[in-house]
Amino acid sequence: MASNKNFLYIQVYNEIKSNIDNGIWKEGSQIPTEHELMKEFNVSRDTIRKALSKLLQEGYIRRQAGKGTFIRSNKSRYKLTRLESFTEQMKARGLYPSSEIIEKSLIIPSKYIRSYLELEDNEEVYKIARLRLADSEPMSYEIAYIPRKLCPNMDEKIDNETSLYKLYEEEYNHEMEYGEVSIEAEIAPEKIAKILKLSSPSAILKMRSTVFLKNKKPLYFVEAYYIGEKYVFTANMPRNL
Repeated sequence: MASNKNFLYIQVYNEIKSNIDNGIWKEGSQIPTEHELMKEFNVSRDTIRKALSKLLQEGYIRRQAGKGTFIRSNKSRYKLTRLESFTEQMKARGLYPSSEIIEKSLIIPSKYIRSYLELEDNEEVYKIARLRLADSEPMSYEIAYIPRKLCPNMDEKIDNETSLYKLYEEEYNHEMEYGEVSIEAEIAPEKIAKILKLSSPSAILKMRSTVFLKNKKPLYFVEAYYIGEKYVFTANMPRNL
């Protein structure tokens, strides 16, 4: 190791990152403890913590309370060919999904929102804004708009552990059939970056999605902001229909 302390943690970071990129440290495996890394690289605890902090920020590792630090699995794959809830996606990866409710209110939506939900001027919707987390780490920020007439008293039924899909299907007996989705990359607005704990400026993926019922009526509209480095969107694209 070089003696220049200002760059020592970068060298440790590069070596650990190389171990991850080359598969020497396997996806999902637990990494050595700070003490073990100190001995392996012959550096101070502060140097190890700086290197791990950079790896954590860049999504190479994840910390699990009471268990240790692990090599992060590949980016979450959001399949655009199947309706899946955030809860279902994270559980499929072996991660613990949760939410922090940022806003929960009953509003008269803007014309913009009404157009997606096919609502009359005076119809109310529930606005549910949530920070979505996996193993307590921010993944996305979602703002869902749900017509009150389709899901009465929803504000009384949702908390930080609630899956909206479970409510739709089990509480309100709605059958979702398909969704229409658009995705674009943009620089995170300051408010969104703060909620997602991103440095500014940071790129995000913004999704707009409307999900429809069996009767072809919209059930909900959502605007979601995904941390770009944590997601890859996939789709099957047949040449002939």
